Amino acid sequence: MNIVSDKQKIRKLIENEINKTGGIFRLAPAWVARPGIVQPGRRIKLNDEYIAQNLAVNERWLASTTYADNGIYNDICPKDHGYSYIVIGEEKIMLKNAMEECPELMLDNKRWDVLPKFFDNWHRIPFHMHPCDDHVRKGLTGKPESYHFPLELNMDKNAFPSTPIGVDPYYTDGQIMDYLLAYFKGDNRLTDLGNTVNLIPGTGWYMPPCTLHAPGSLVTYELQVASDVSCIPESRVNDMPMPPDMIDRDLPVTIEKDGIQAVCEYMLGMIKCGNSGNMDSFRKEYFRPPVEILNTKDVRQDYVIYRCGKLSEKINKDLYSAKKTSVSGSFQFNESTAFGGITLRGSGRIYIDGKEPVHIESASMYETRDEIFEDEFFVAACAADKVKIVSDSAEPLTVYQHFASNSSKAASSLPIPEYKKFGM
Repeated sequence: MNIVSDKQKIRKLIENEINKTGGIFRLAPAWVARPGIVQPGRRIKLNDEYIAQNLAVNERWLASTTYADNGIYNDICPKDHGYSYIVIGEEKIMLKNAMEECPELMLDNKRWDVLPKFFDNWHRIPFHMHPCDDHVRKGLTGKPESYHFPLELNMDKNAFPSTPIGVDPYYTDGQIMDYLLAYFKGDNRLTDLGNTVNLIPGTGWYMPPCTLHAPGSLVTYELQVASDVSCIPESRVNDMPMPPDMIDRDLPVTIEKDGIQAVCEYMLGMIKCGNSGNMDSFRKEYFRPPVEILNTKDVRQDYVIYRCGKLSEKINKDLYSAKKTSVSGSFQFNESTAFGGITLRGSGRIYIDGKEPVHIESASMYETRDEIFEDEFFVAACAADKVKIVSDSAEPLTVYQHFASNSSKAASSLPIPEYKKFGM
């Protein structure tokens, strides 16, 4: 397919597609590979998983305008690694470029500051944290994130459906430093510091920045601030050493410039940071079961990602949010702002009255990374309050919608229900 980069042609193609569909765009999948410290879980429906000997695809980014940063491995990654593309006929436009050239049409001049994704691993991944804005290297953006574990992708829970999180209050600063300073001495057993929680499909968490966590093996639908910064102070996971730049790549201090003692002291400051949740009770403060919005014979809709903060705070920031919508008949979304969508079950169409409908269908398998099917879409701001969805499958048509910041006032103050773990 031809990739369009000319600004005038981008605007013309976007305007023509809006005239045709009303503002509904098909997106190509954005497959993201990570270094050999992770093993793909093989549930996000991609058969061709390896980009290089040491790079395996374990993530799919959705409606992404963010570059996937693999540090020292970037030279062997695609130049557009992580970016989503709009597909119009035989031409592709980077979603980021479309938003920059047509901001009033695509976003109503608002920001698309969210990075939605799936990640899928066989085992747990390293005990790591994402710097907040106060601790990230200058020019980068801090990274809070939220998780939901979709029922549709978690029939198989793989090898480690649990997550070590945070730091048990038992540990003193001196003891934490002992673990951090053991980084170059073999396995520093950093997860000794945390408490492990079992993951429940159909639920999720909010994960504050600067918080140690080692996500387990459930397929995760993640929304985060549009940033790809990390800090990995665990030396080995699944008996694999960490890439040498991942401990300090995104920090203002480095081992090469400042020494391991200074980097470990800085990471201790991150762990003790007031923005983190390291010493908190995760079950109490950050557990996020779905919140029902609508439940009729034909439609079930829930918030699955919401309230980016502590339960003990009456109102949290609306950094991003997500809904799950299952339709047996038809439904009008009536949203107030642009959103991305991914279809995980069934088939049907989305449309605006008087415009050409766009067919959507869950994908059973992508044989190669180049294939483009009909499971992912983006609804521009100019269409968000008019778009309708209709199921034409025997099973419910189920889509997950992702929204950028300040898209839903309700998402910052929803009451958090008690999750009925056994359907009672």
